[in-house]
Amino acid sequence: MPFPRSTAVLSRRSQAVPGRMLRARSALAAMLLMGLMLAAFATPARADYYNYADELCRNQTALQEQVSGIPAHVLTAISMVESGRWDGERQARIAWPWTVTNGGSGKFFRTKAEAIAHVKMLQARGEWNIDVGCMQINLHYHGDEFSSLDKAFEPKANVAYAAKFLTALYKETGSWTRAVQRYHSATPVHAERYIGKFRIAWREAQEYAQVAGLPPVRDIVGEARLMEATRELERQQMEAQRAQDQEEARRVADAWRAEKLKAWLARREARAESAVPGGEDGNRS
Repeated sequence: MPFPRSTAVLSRRSQAVPGRMLRARSALAAMLLMGLMLAAFATPARADYYNYADELCRNQTALQEQVSGIPAHVLTAISMVESGRWDGERQARIAWPWTVTNGGSGKFFRTKAEAIAHVKMLQARGEWNIDVGCMQINLHYHGDEFSSLDKAFEPKANVAYAAKFLTALYKETGSWTRAVQRYHSATPVHAERYIGKFRIAWREAQEYAQVAGLPPVRDIVGEARLMEATRELERQQMEAQRAQDQEEARRVADAWRAEKLKAWLARREARAESAVPGGEDGNRS
């Protein structure tokens, strides 16, 4: 009979629809649960990522200071001057690896990809005076030192090249203070202004290290001043000794020339006295 059959079919459908709805609700609940779990994990991950990015420059500058024999906190202080931005949570200035400067104030990007995209845009416009990364390496003058723009932004490569460059300046000048000045500019007025910023940053780096529980290091700025004053005194003493030696050499040379001149005049006078008057020697045949 059709009714029972219809009733039976309807009954099976009635049973099947709640089953599908139950499965759909279960799937939806599982998706919501997964979404909540992902959200729970995503937020700390983002925070951890940016905290990690905050430490990228500092970790590399501290490492290169040890590897390259650079006094503690010098590279860190330079990075703070070059790419530092204020971290409200830490209440400290932190060097930021994804920093780009083009003839003005630096721009801080959230990711390396964004920073690279900005540099490419500047280059497409014909801009060439572009500084990048932790140590703000100038791409026009030093870009060939990196295999790619991505590599130039990489904190390890960026800081390693800065350490190499700073060490070369130290060997050239014989002074870490002068090397830091030259890192920025060889023009005296710019170099002097920069070293003032560096000293402030160096003290900040020292204070941050103490707060972080790192052992304090010697005052390299004060020691550098004392060392330079000592070297300046030694240089003045050497110049005074050199001038004294040169003066003594001149006196000896003058006395020698005077003696030689006196002897020559005496010989000439003797020859004149022994000459025969009237030119008799000239009339002999």
